[in-house]
Amino acid sequence: MSIQSFHISLLTLALLTAGGCSQSEQVAQNVATTAGIAASDQGNLVAAQIADTLQACSYDGSPVRFGMGGEAPRDCRDMIAQVMAFTGLPQNFAVTEADVPNAAAAILLDKQKLPHRVIAFNPQFIEQVRRETGGNPWSPVSVMAHEAGHHLAGHTIQPGGSQPPIELEADKFSGFVLYKMGASREDAAAALNALVPVQAPAGSTHPARGQRVAALSEGWNQACAQTGRTDCDSGSPGSAPAPGIVNTIAQSPVKRESVAGTQAPAPQQEPSMRDPAPEPLPAAAPPRELPAVVLLPTPDPKALPSKGMQFIYDEFGILDPTIVANFEKQMYDHAKQWGVEIVTLLVKDLHGMTAEEYGWAMMRQLRVGKLDVGNGAVLVIAPEQVQAAAVLGPGVQLEMRSHDKGAQLKRWIELAWPLCKKKNACGNWTENMLLAADHIRRDTNDWEWTVRYQSLGDIQKQQALENEQRTRPQDSKVWHKIVRFSGTVVDLSPQPGNKAAFVNTAKTEDGKKAVHVRSAEGLTVMLYLDPRTEALMPGGALREGQRYVFIGRESGLSPNPKDTQAIDLLSYVLAQ
Repeated sequence: MSIQSFHISLLTLALLTAGGCSQSEQVAQNVATTAGIAASDQGNLVAAQIADTLQACSYDGSPVRFGMGGEAPRDCRDMIAQVMAFTGLPQNFAVTEADVPNAAAAILLDKQKLPHRVIAFNPQFIEQVRRETGGNPWSPVSVMAHEAGHHLAGHTIQPGGSQPPIELEADKFSGFVLYKMGASREDAAAALNALVPVQAPAGSTHPARGQRVAALSEGWNQACAQTGRTDCDSGSPGSAPAPGIVNTIAQSPVKRESVAGTQAPAPQQEPSMRDPAPEPLPAAAPPRELPAVVLLPTPDPKALPSKGMQFIYDEFGILDPTIVANFEKQMYDHAKQWGVEIVTLLVKDLHGMTAEEYGWAMMRQLRVGKLDVGNGAVLVIAPEQVQAAAVLGPGVQLEMRSHDKGAQLKRWIELAWPLCKKKNACGNWTENMLLAADHIRRDTNDWEWTVRYQSLGDIQKQQALENEQRTRPQDSKVWHKIVRFSGTVVDLSPQPGNKAAFVNTAKTEDGKKAVHVRSAEGLTVMLYLDPRTEALMPGGALREGQRYVFIGRESGLSPNPKDTQAIDLLSYVLAQ
């Protein structure tokens, strides 16, 4: 992650950690002593000095307050790099030091009120967590993977605490990653078993230990099943870490088979934090090699989502590996530069669904794109059912408009699949299949995905200023920008013709759902959303009378604050 130098003056911290906070805990919002922030050689955020004391939550959910500053310890940065190398995803957060019990995921607003995702570590993080878990070397890895999972999924981090669904998501992600890294299921859950209370305290928003261990185990089991193993119930690791990982993370004394089927190197003695640290793996490295066959999870609306870790899934093992690797890198680079994640699924079984229904199910279960801004796309090719579909997240759909790649994929099935099946190899037809995803990649490089405004009042006032100054559209700082704001749902089915809360019938006739909201500033807002995106939200469908934090794109703002303001909704989360 490359972050240019910037300064923090008005510093707003919104923390969402493994345990969450109670609703009564508020994040401090104070004017901080201006702090210099610069990017390190590893692309990590370095907080040189932040004077304010900030409030957060520890891994077990207990509230803490902390000051922050300094570059994260070398071993913590190395561990982040190692985990990221196994995710196959670009890193969208920075790493810094903080006086927290172990680690915390946070969003910092800079002087321009632009958000930066951060993972803050205690300088003694690794030693502390290992001490609490009887020296288990995998424990700090699981905590760190949990925090990374929040950012990679694009969870909306807000003041006042977390919500159990996304905490369990992050636990599942941690279990999935640790299986890939070579941990046993028992080692992966060691930190939860040692640090999290058996029962959640009254009024807490974080789940109890049993739920969290179950979520982590589900992720570990899913990663195991994805490789085709039939002995996942044993909980034993199925592969050894790649060279370099073994030298950094001490393994349990168990023989393991490597991915290539060769014997893993013997575990080495765990190095002390004072020992010379090994060279870190690159945090932004794309996956080194994809397995020929990757089994997708069974669609289940009740299943916990877990962030997917690649851009091309082949359940047949029939696509050309060299072409897949080249396209995988292109999609990785696109996600790194623009944030847009485009995933292609060549599947054996739609499980009784249509290809479109299956695509929406996988959009949720694999958390394709960042949840907060909806910049994901899922392309489904089911040749045995002769079905195909291109499912676009709410943000990508706005940018792509009427483009539909489903018909192109259906033609591929008709022309290419008989040849692929006959030869048990697709050869150059692999590239032809992936051209649909490449089209979306080339068409999603115009709009920015930064949450540019932190309140509806701010963006509406900017609109009024531009209207007064007669700003040209190409110079607008408002047009299609993303805003984060809080508000209360007034009406889930507003009727057209109401001048006090205007409904754009062109949008509703196009399949969008209109929702009347009153913003925190008292502005009248009409949100427009694809009804299918409600199933993607951890908090479920919107409810009248409930207060939410919304994220959406400008769709039609009026310089008159008494008019209805239009926003295309991308995501929402219950306000604390």
